[in-house]
Amino acid sequence: MYLILGAFFATALSGCWTPPVASVQPKGDARLIQHAILVEVVKDHATVQSIDLDQQVIALNFTDGTSATVKPGPRVTNFAKVRAGDKVKATVIQELSVYVLIDGMLAGVGGKHEPIKTNAKILQIDPAYRLITLQYPNRHVEILKVGLDVKLADMEAGDSVAITTTELRALRVQKR
Repeated sequence: MYLILGAFFATALSGCWTPPVASVQPKGDARLIQHAILVEVVKDHATVQSIDLDQQVIALNFTDGTSATVKPGPRVTNFAKVRAGDKVKATVIQELSVYVLIDGMLAGVGGKHEPIKTNAKILQIDPAYRLITLQYPNRHVEILKVGLDVKLADMEAGDSVAITTTELRALRVQKR
């Protein structure tokens, strides 16, 4: 009897859980919360789209659906050995800007609303450990550690995040 009830409840409860989705509309007026939040991020499975040795830039496609063209920092020593199509583990510096947007718009000069292109939404904030959990449109989730200067108290789930990749810190080609 208990075995049958246990199986019934296990089956019933397993169908109730769904993964979280950052589709919450934040409260308040459209505004910029904070600009130029620098974070160092390791992107395990990036693909080299192209490389320009003359200009010293590399174009990367990340598994979260984003792409960036960046200059390698001084610690990147194997830049000349990388080829288009290589699968790499890239450590990059990203700059985040966090917004409260209303229907993807922010009030601009003279009160006219202008669209803001964002890459992700905040899914969760952990102020104790200074972590921001982001969710990309393809539902990929990434947790970022932020510095003490970041205004976590002003942020909440559903806020929009614009991400710019600014520098390549390290690059390791993964074996095929």
